[in-house]
Amino acid sequence: MLHALVRSGLVLTGLLLLCVGIGNVVAGRPKIQQYDELLSATATAVAADPAALFPPASERQERHELARAKLAFYQRVIIGGQLLSALGIVLLVVGTLRVWVRAPHAPADWPAAN
Repeated sequence: MLHALVRSGLVLTGLLLLCVGIGNVVAGRPKIQQYDELLSATATAVAADPAALFPPASERQERHELARAKLAFYQRVIIGGQLLSALGIVLLVVGTLRVWVRAPHAPADWPAAN
């Protein structure tokens, strides 16, 4: 049965998606923490001038906006990783059940082969 599992496309695809998804989640979590800290460190309370058409941005404001964009990106990386992991688990279970159902099973009343 192990040989049939290794040859199943659904099982292999499920394993691949599960590994990629877990990798995304593992890589994204420290980055979210890093950019969340940077976001709180660069928080500004300066009110924008409503009369200025193109107000000048300070370096602190630019770092804040960049940290916010990167934080949003890594949040989406984690969501994508969770979705890939879930899809991988579903494919893995479906593939395993499919191989198990197709495998020949000996009836219960047959004597064991020696």
